[in-house]
Amino acid sequence: MAKNKHPLSIINHGLTINGEIECNGEVIIKGNVSGKIKAEILVIADTGCVEADCEVGTVIIGGDYNGNLTVNGIMKILSSGKCSGKVLCQDMVVENGSTLNASVDCSLTP
Repeated sequence: MAKNKHPLSIINHGLTINGEIECNGEVIIKGNVSGKIKAEILVIADTGCVEADCEVGTVIIGGDYNGNLTVNGIMKILSSGKCSGKVLCQDMVVENGSTLNASVDCSLTP
């Protein structure tokens, strides 16, 4: 059996976390998080709501995000996603139908 190189953590719908999350792998948020997040991969599902300062390698936003977001790789906002706050990233993909109401700087270099 092959090992998953990205440990997976899920914050499920109905769960609220106030504080700091630090993960060397992937975090999927279906519930509510406020505070700070540091992860390799962050996925905010369509039911997820995040109000936090985040430093991530990759982020996919399908729910609501508000805060200061630093993305060292690719940031993707899905059609169901809403992003507000301040964003610093390398690359960004914004799907049709999404909401982007943030200060965006895509000049971060690897």
